[in-house]
Amino acid sequence: MRLLQSTVWSMAVYCALFVTACGGGAGTDQYPPPITTPSSSDWVLDWSDEFDGNALNSAVWTHDVGASGWGNNESEYYQPNNAVVSGGYLTITARRENVGGAPYTSSRIQSSGKKSFTYGRFEMRAKLPGSQGLWPAFWLLGNSCNSFHLYGGNTDWPSCGEIDAMEMIGGLADGSGDYTTHGTLHYLNAQNINPMPSFAYRNAAKLSDDFHIYRVDWTPQSFSWSIDGVTYGTKLITADMEAFHRPYFLLLNLAVGGNWGGWPDGTTVLPQTYVIDYVRHYTRNWPAKGTAPGLPSVWHLSQNPHLNAAAGTGTGAQPVVTLADSSLSWYTPLLSGSLDAGAWSASIWTLSSAGSTPVRARIYRRTSAGAETLLGETTANPATSASGNHATRFNFVSVPAITLSNETVRLELTKLSGPSLSLVVNGNDFDSNLSMPWSAAGTVGAYPSEASAAFPTSSGNTTPGTTDPAPATLGVYADHTYAGTWAGLTAPQSYNRGVVQAASASAFEGANSLSCTLSTDGSGWQFVGAERDLSAYQHLHFMIKTSSSAQWVRVRLAGTGPVGWIALAGKLSGSTDWQEIVVPLSEFGVAAQGLVSIPFSIEAVGGTPNFSAQIDQIYFTTN
Repeated sequence: MRLLQSTVWSMAVYCALFVTACGGGAGTDQYPPPITTPSSSDWVLDWSDEFDGNALNSAVWTHDVGASGWGNNESEYYQPNNAVVSGGYLTITARRENVGGAPYTSSRIQSSGKKSFTYGRFEMRAKLPGSQGLWPAFWLLGNSCNSFHLYGGNTDWPSCGEIDAMEMIGGLADGSGDYTTHGTLHYLNAQNINPMPSFAYRNAAKLSDDFHIYRVDWTPQSFSWSIDGVTYGTKLITADMEAFHRPYFLLLNLAVGGNWGGWPDGTTVLPQTYVIDYVRHYTRNWPAKGTAPGLPSVWHLSQNPHLNAAAGTGTGAQPVVTLADSSLSWYTPLLSGSLDAGAWSASIWTLSSAGSTPVRARIYRRTSAGAETLLGETTANPATSASGNHATRFNFVSVPAITLSNETVRLELTKLSGPSLSLVVNGNDFDSNLSMPWSAAGTVGAYPSEASAAFPTSSGNTTPGTTDPAPATLGVYADHTYAGTWAGLTAPQSYNRGVVQAASASAFEGANSLSCTLSTDGSGWQFVGAERDLSAYQHLHFMIKTSSSAQWVRVRLAGTGPVGWIALAGKLSGSTDWQEIVVPLSEFGVAAQGLVSIPFSIEAVGGTPNFSAQIDQIYFTTN
């Protein structure tokens, strides 16, 4: 949140420039499903505030009150009235009203002197505001901070340390602010300057459109930032970062205006809300301070000659390589260590293409002897109507935990159709990279030799330059073996008090079915898998057995774009026996025309649902 004293406001301006340079540049449901967390079973919930009551827990939270800019030239007056706990949410509202000489009001709460933490996973599920000049944050300050004489410490900022788990700057001239979350550290290093390491992730949709899970993992070895389980930044803790081996307290606030992102203007829409479902802290066993460096979780594609293509022409100072009809591969150094299970991601920066250019990304682990194992696969389309460089994110869900022993990880990019792409590989503000989950410990060896790195131009059964043929049947949940199976599927995930569990008795086919219950508005369950293009498919099939009314129940699918849904009640025949539901994908609208990562979900929206059912044999067909 950049809690600056007024004497160092110029540093905030520099910070704003620095962080913005790092930035890239879901749906509309009110109650979208959370991603299952934690991503690794050895994280244990230590503390949480689920905001289930009707008031803030005064044993944990204190309101900061007042105006005067808060070190960032902010324009709001913070007051308790703008923070309301109701319906299982904490809602902080920014309003246009004059209080205490400030033209806006909002709220800021913090846990200093009441609740503090040293290390752990800090996680928040929230729906952010969006508009020029809005600045929501989820962050931590060192207990020793004496900023504004509020927190009882004896150390000036930034020496006391600051951990920004999530910040969003609404608006911005290029429109990127409402889509981008930032993770940042503030401290004084060995040269007595604040290096402000910062990372950013640009989401496909505005962060105000949906709830998302924002997280920072802080251990004695490293920091890793993620959104919805996808890691987008890592910073290893070095010897001059002693500030991050001490206790910190939590802060949640919604600023209006500030040195970083600017102030409200004629485009700003108020009031705006910052809706927080929960804040949680997890802990786990990790190596003691100084005993293990861990493995970096973000690897940069700029480190030539580790691409199987020489740098080509440049755009300004940006070197590029061409992704044409042959696959492009890149690889890490030789790694030894264990990586958590969870989502991986690749972010590539490309120049604007002349048309649609779907690209398949695969990740492999590769032994020093050259043997490879496919870890994940997904597809995304870097095409855009905008000019200049832009980022495209490839998410690999449900990658298993792995232990590497002097092995490398290879990223392979294959253009499936369309014109050639220019891939930017400078590793600075246009940073193409591969992100992995957190590693407790490990070592990094040399890069493989040129001879051992003679990677194939493509792996698997797909010929570069062509699209994988779509299997006639694509299974999601069934004991029956279909021609294709949706890759990377999680177990069915419950959310917002939905219930789903295996039911071996009276399955429609085979030995397994799913028993589910929805009794709360917004409750539901879903499958999440690797992104898949459904354009070759025409129908969704599933079997259902229920005696309940489905008045408030819908079936949905979703991906990187809009959410599509159909009302279940209109599909049921009234029978209490097993019945087959066949839904033309056209009924899901444009949601079924792009990349889909949630192939099946059932949820209750509105009213007072009282719905129970068995579900079985979920699959897609091309006819």
